[in-house]
Amino acid sequence: MTRERRNDRSNPSENWTVGEILSAMSGSEYPQYILKIVNQVQQWMDESIRADNPEQDIDPVAALFENVMEMDGEALFNSLEWVDEYADLLPNIKKPFGNEDVVALHIGPADFEDSLRMAIDYAALFNRGVSRRVWLISDTFIIGDVYRYISHIRALNRQGIAFRFLLVTPWGWTEIPLAADSAPSSRISWKNNRKGGTTPGEDDRKRDDRLTR
Repeated sequence: MTRERRNDRSNPSENWTVGEILSAMSGSEYPQYILKIVNQVQQWMDESIRADNPEQDIDPVAALFENVMEMDGEALFNSLEWVDEYADLLPNIKKPFGNEDVVALHIGPADFEDSLRMAIDYAALFNRGVSRRVWLISDTFIIGDVYRYISHIRALNRQGIAFRFLLVTPWGWTEIPLAADSAPSSRISWKNNRKGGTTPGEDDRKRDDRLTR
């Protein structure tokens, strides 16, 4: 279930509302801590790109193909130490607590397949019997790598472990459904929750549909 859960072993009792249960079952909402992580990653990306090009306007397309994202990620991971209260953060130099939620970050020059395999192995082996949700938050999506591991992701699903993939850029983010037999729609919703950001409304979507017919 995708609700925000603070890891407080001193107080195991939890209060649920009907709305929280329904939202968690549908998977239609994201825990606040996940949204906070996404926002921090986007801010880190934006600051890193601008630091590499302080005197000029940023071309978003060109920025994707240059080395501006190959910077020290240690600052990002240090700023995410608070995540340990909610989920096991990977990679991590410390031994994870063993939370039900796992957050695997793939940002910058790290190998995408390694990050994908790490998330799967941790939930299936190292945190077996505890993990219930895996969140892979990445700036990259490689179809071939995902396809090679799709059977493993489906195996996690059969064990009751949800695998959620969030693709993040400085200008927005989206969830890409993995291992689904069929998608409810051919359109993936693009989100921009940052200050000053906008998300296309229904009128924009209808206009786009007309243009692509």
